[in-house]
This record gives sequence, C-alpha cells and structure tokens, in this order.
Amino acid sequence: MPYSSIRGFDGAVSEGVTPTALLGITDWEGEISVDVTVDGPFLNDSGTKYKTRGGVDIKGKAKGKVPGGKDSAQTAVITALTGGTNLNLVLRQGDAAQSNLAYTITVPTAVISSVKLGQDSKNGSTIEFDFEGNGTFTVS
Repeated sequence: MPYSSIRGFDGAVSEGVTPTALLGITDWEGEISVDVTVDGPFLNDSGTKYKTRGGVDIKGKAKGKVPGGKDSAQTAVITALTGGTNLNLVLRQGDAAQSNLAYTITVPTAVISSVKLGQDSKNGSTIEFDFEGNGTFTVS
C-alpha cells in the first residue's frame, strides 16, 4: 500500500453523546501509557529486575481559538470541568472519509482536568484543555 499523507487540517475533536465537533481547534494529542511495576533486584539474583504491566491509561490535551459568539461544544468542555461531569471525547486523525482516516481515539468518560482561556493581540481568544480517561477508551 503506498504512503498517503494526511493534511494537517483534516483532524477533529468532538464531544457529547452525539459527537459535535469543537470549532477552532488547531491541534490535539493523546498519550496512551501503561503502568509498570518493578520488583527487585533481590538478594542472590544477580541484580535482575522484574517488570509487570498494569493498567492502561490515556491523557491528552487540545488547543485552539474561540470563535466570536463562543462555541457550544467548547462551552460543554468548560461545563464538564466546572460541573464535575465526564464527557465523551472523540479525537480523529484525518477526515471522515475512510480513504483518508487514520486513528480515532474515543474516550467515553473523559475527565476534563483543566481549561485555560486566553486573549492576546496576535492570536485573539484561545482555549486549551487537558483530559484524562476515566475507565475504558478505544483506538481504532
């Protein structure tokens, strides 16, 4: 299969039960990790360390610009943080067409751990938020 580039602006971040795209998002990232427990070294065992895999987790962030009049999906992210509720997040690489779709991460019970709102003379109004998985997630 030949290599096919994915345009930078084809991705998306969506939220909600029926995922609604957040407007103005410029980039996102999700980091998947696994807990590793280390045992050892033990006496009379040549200094060997033994590692065991534990739980799998995801965390990430997204940032972008706030459109004039705000965006209801961006507001839902802020409300999830201030209201202490989980949020269904869908992060997509590529466009929705199967021919140009890369990975999609779905976090059905994301915890919004921080939101940063800003304003500067060069970039205008900005939003950044961090999330963590709370339970299962999928990568497809």
